[in-house]
Amino acid sequence: MTSDHRKPSTSSKSSSSEKTKIFLIVVLVLALCGGVAAAAYGFMSPDGSNPLSPANEEQKKQEAEFTNANTGSCVTWTPANNGTNTNFTTVDCAQPHRFEVSAREDLSQYPTSEFGEDSAIPNLERQQQLTSQLCVGPTMSYLNGKLDPEGRYTISPILPPANSWDAGDRTMLCGVMVQDAQGRSVETTGLAAEQDQSAALPADTCVRADGDATVEVPCDHDHSWQVVSVVNLAEKFPDAWPTPEQQNEHLNEVCTEAARAYLGGDDQLYESTLTPFWTTLKQQSWDAGSRNVNCAVTFGHPGGGFAVLNGDVRQGFTIDGAAPEKRQKRPPLKNAPAAQPAPPAP
Repeated sequence: MTSDHRKPSTSSKSSSSEKTKIFLIVVLVLALCGGVAAAAYGFMSPDGSNPLSPANEEQKKQEAEFTNANTGSCVTWTPANNGTNTNFTTVDCAQPHRFEVSAREDLSQYPTSEFGEDSAIPNLERQQQLTSQLCVGPTMSYLNGKLDPEGRYTISPILPPANSWDAGDRTMLCGVMVQDAQGRSVETTGLAAEQDQSAALPADTCVRADGDATVEVPCDHDHSWQVVSVVNLAEKFPDAWPTPEQQNEHLNEVCTEAARAYLGGDDQLYESTLTPFWTTLKQQSWDAGSRNVNCAVTFGHPGGGFAVLNGDVRQGFTIDGAAPEKRQKRPPLKNAPAAQPAPPAP
């Protein structure tokens, strides 16, 4: 992080009436970015399959306007099923957008001739390196240090369209975006520094633990747990970061009740053989402004690790390929068996 603490200002945002457009292809690749978190590296070029001529005067005008995006600008585009994206637009950050610009870098000023007049657009590996070298520091300053390293925002660059690059434009935009499970950008509203950046997922989401990573999947695919609710820890802890012990004590009660309500009652939770489960926040996430965690239901093996669930837990589902074991009838219990918190993040 640098000493330049620039705060995003709504006065620096372009109004929605000042939209600029360009037709692009966006290729997103997941990679690690300088220890900040998993980041997307975006390579952008004109949509050659688009019926519009890539060499017409209107496109040249649009490409010039694209390079005017600057610190504090928010941009969006329209994704297509074939992987191409169109209608690249600068919008007010209060409007839905896919990218918030934190810095504008001129690669022609790079201290070598690497990005000279006849140079090619950097490949994805080089973009990763440039992001670490040129984007991380300015982005952390732009956000006043408020980037949850375990949250939903990631640092990413945008390079000029190929025609602009070939014409000598060496602008690289640094910024932040939110991705879905497939690494595709999703729309957000508002400034990133003012959002809850936690990676808490909405109720009904199914999640597969894949090594140290987690992946959202359809519930009819194999998964490890199903989210039943989102909890705002600030409602219980309005001031300082709650310790893991405090979070676990609070969430044991809250998430058990949430699991009962989600499955239709205490009997249903008991008969499902599932266990309430939750995530917690580290202090660095809390300090970045994150407050939300998830309650979920899962099935844990006695020796450790998650069973494989398949199907919506409110309907027919399996545990490791079999229906839940039949349990002995018992009176409804007010206090369910002790639940377990999520394992510590790696």
